Amino acid sequence: MISMNMKKFIKYICLITLLFGSVSCDDFLTVEPEDSLTTGNYYNSEERIRANTATLYGSVWWDFHSQFMWLAGDQLAGDLYYTYDQEGQFFYFSYNNGNSYILYGWRGLYRVISFANSVINDMPKAAANVSQSVIDAAVAEGKFVRAVAYYYLTEYWGEVPIIENSTDMIVSGNMFVPRNTRKSCYEFMIRDLEYAAKYLPAEDSQKGRATKWAAEAMLAKVHLTYAAAAIGNSGTYGDAATHFAKAKELCQDVIGNSGRKLEDDYSYLFTWEGNNCPESLFAIQCRTGAYGGGSSRNVNFSRSSVIADQTWGAGKGPTIDLQKAFDQQKDKRRIWTYMKQGDYYSMLNKAGGGYHYKNYVEADNENPNEMLAHIKKYVIGKAADTDNHVGLNQDAANNIHVIRLADVYLMYAEAVLGSGASTSDAKALEYFNAVHADRAGLTPATSLTFESILKERRLEFAFESLRWLDIKRYYYRNSTAALELLNSQKRELIYVLKSGVSSVEDRNNNDNYQEFTPEAGFVKVYDSQMFLPIPAEALTGNPLFKDPAVDYTFND
Repeated sequence: MISMNMKKFIKYICLITLLFGSVSCDDFLTVEPEDSLTTGNYYNSEERIRANTATLYGSVWWDFHSQFMWLAGDQLAGDLYYTYDQEGQFFYFSYNNGNSYILYGWRGLYRVISFANSVINDMPKAAANVSQSVIDAAVAEGKFVRAVAYYYLTEYWGEVPIIENSTDMIVSGNMFVPRNTRKSCYEFMIRDLEYAAKYLPAEDSQKGRATKWAAEAMLAKVHLTYAAAAIGNSGTYGDAATHFAKAKELCQDVIGNSGRKLEDDYSYLFTWEGNNCPESLFAIQCRTGAYGGGSSRNVNFSRSSVIADQTWGAGKGPTIDLQKAFDQQKDKRRIWTYMKQGDYYSMLNKAGGGYHYKNYVEADNENPNEMLAHIKKYVIGKAADTDNHVGLNQDAANNIHVIRLADVYLMYAEAVLGSGASTSDAKALEYFNAVHADRAGLTPATSLTFESILKERRLEFAFESLRWLDIKRYYYRNSTAALELLNSQKRELIYVLKSGVSSVEDRNNNDNYQEFTPEAGFVKVYDSQMFLPIPAEALTGNPLFKDPAVDYTFND
């Protein structure tokens, strides 16, 4: 018979989901049959505990990463052009709290937190016949993953409720919680990540699990974000210099002592073969075989059935503003970020001799989109091209990066720059140029500004859903400048055929297209849109969300 503790675990997963957006518990919680599951056999070995923490890395992230992650990370930022229905509302900043993808993102992240809280709070009390070090490491995994989820929640929604122990909420019957301040959320993340850095191993026998270096990298990012907030809100967030110094120290430790390295081949990072390579610090683990278990980006980003078994990416592409940011001749990353006229990819459409990108191919019914370009990053092709590492359930097996070593290199430069206008620090330039010059093939930088680092991050991480989070740090530092950046993009600028052009040959000649400004003009972004609205379902479920945010009381 299922134990009382396990019943409580199942109950709190259901209730916490109802609190933050209703969905059936059966949608994401799989338990053993009641006649076989007891507390005594659920956590009675290291293998069982590890099997439980493994759930923190894969399908639990689906609601977040399947669409919301790139809708918010890349479309809000003005890098990904797509204008259809509720997805297009992110591009136009026309969403409201009824947007279903905003609900999926919110609900998905609290789903991750629910699973992490179970590991952190319920597992240690139920564990038997295992060492304290095994328990500590499992708790550290839970705290690491919980901190990552809170990082996304805080940067997208701002003031959000901190749920530290879901079981206690059930025992007390207190299911209504207030929103907490961003400062409290940063402090909460720091505490979780410091614990994780202390108790996680430097290397794990199973690649893809969180390590000390992943925790330190995420901790550096939180300190950088905290520092940016301190610059823009004097006094409220403390001393920016302290957070910059800590971020620098953490980045240096990861770079100097982790043994990790940048991949020589940039394209390798986004293939299934490149999963958990030495540059990857933390990635959502993807596999084929079941809906929700793999990456949907191969489907969402791929142009046509010529290169993918399923495809929804025909109308998506890099905005003209993003294309103009790339050095088209020198930047080696461009061809692996997006496809344009004349590009060739031997790994796609292998049965047809590879894939030659053309704006318009009449026989294959491949029409040009408004960008004259389509996304390549994370697009790996068909099952036949990938040794069956692509399924038919939006389940490609290439992982989704959350943080990788190149991020740490560029964060180091940002930390050294601090609140200054520019820096020529030798170590900052060395790490910056390892990404910018050595791998990307661009002219080495001799000095750095926040804007130059921000641009480099845009090129390095395009379509990895980091751009909006980077713009948010710019916004915290200088809200006026960040809004000017967003409003200078002309994100709706598109290409149209010149009059009189009709043949396939002419449609494959980029000289026969011209830029066109839509009659409605360009999107205008305002301060009030820099944080997403709390989903309507969550507001209905918890009336306290409408009250002002409060500082969180930590139990020290």
